[in-house]
Amino acid sequence: MSDVVLRSIVKRFGTTVAVDNVSLNIRSGELVAFLGPSGCGKTTTLRMIGGFVGVSEGRILVGGRDITQLPPSRRNMGFGFQNYALFPHMSVAANIAFGLEMRRMPKSEIQRKVNAALDRVRLRQFSERLPKQLSGGQQQRVALARALVIEPDVLLLDEPLSNLDANLRHEMKNEIREIQRTLGITTIFVTHDQDEALSISDRVVVMRKGRVEQDGTPNEVFDTPKSRFVAEFMGVTNLLPGRLEQGGRFRLASGDVVPVASGTKAGDDMIMAVRPERIELRDTPSGDDGSLKAEIELATYRGLMIDYRVRTSSGIALTARRPAPAVGGPEALPHGRQVGLSWQADAGVLVPAGEA
Repeated sequence: MSDVVLRSIVKRFGTTVAVDNVSLNIRSGELVAFLGPSGCGKTTTLRMIGGFVGVSEGRILVGGRDITQLPPSRRNMGFGFQNYALFPHMSVAANIAFGLEMRRMPKSEIQRKVNAALDRVRLRQFSERLPKQLSGGQQQRVALARALVIEPDVLLLDEPLSNLDANLRHEMKNEIREIQRTLGITTIFVTHDQDEALSISDRVVVMRKGRVEQDGTPNEVFDTPKSRFVAEFMGVTNLLPGRLEQGGRFRLASGDVVPVASGTKAGDDMIMAVRPERIELRDTPSGDDGSLKAEIELATYRGLMIDYRVRTSSGIALTARRPAPAVGGPEALPHGRQVGLSWQADAGVLVPAGEA
């Protein structure tokens, strides 16, 4: 196992800065997700770590060794790519053995390692098949076995699940996590899918425009976003501009006042981010309990939950989320129903205003 340290790395393509002064410390045995929209620099950062893209500035260290100028073949890293990158004319076993053969290992040792890798991904019975004879999930497991069979110091995975359907993504996500924990291998996982990043990672690095926007545990990034961008990207649909007042109150632009728990200086213009599931939706507005009066505009069924789009009496549009009624229970709240909205002070997270 090895730690990975990025020290102020920069990547320029001509006049375009794709990665801009990124510094990270990835601990040995950790699984870290690079998360962000297309073009944010996450894949370029991964490819710099792997040696497929040169570093314009900065240094990359693995296990204390400076690898910045080393070619990929001398970095002892395993790679898993979006398109699997399997050799179509080779069998499953031959694909897995390829990296070992390049290292000129004895045939008996190669066979032992390949069999162990096949067993790890539950594909021993498919060892003689060609990639085209496998399902997408099976091809992904072959690619994972090939990456791991060389016993790398670091495993790099670039959108490995994006070509799979929803059920296979869920299955492979769990398999990758289980194998990673069993082997204790340092792993960097690039994805644009928030659910993947949150469910598989020890840490999530959210990137934007070539920079690290936030670096934290899944809980930290989900519950306490540090910027409007992170809040929106992590699925917060309620972003309310306003101003912090004395006494733990936040005055919305509409004039409504809601509680907030924040150490931010009073008087600052801020954005309050409130997740739909943190909003308490009362079937009837009481009018004198501090809740906001609102009207149901739309109910969207999402399986176990229902999203309600509501509009307050002062014109603010919000989304509140409630468990769906049980079979035989009351129906979803209808369009036009008058309701009351409220949330606990710690449910509203304040982020700086004015960000794009």
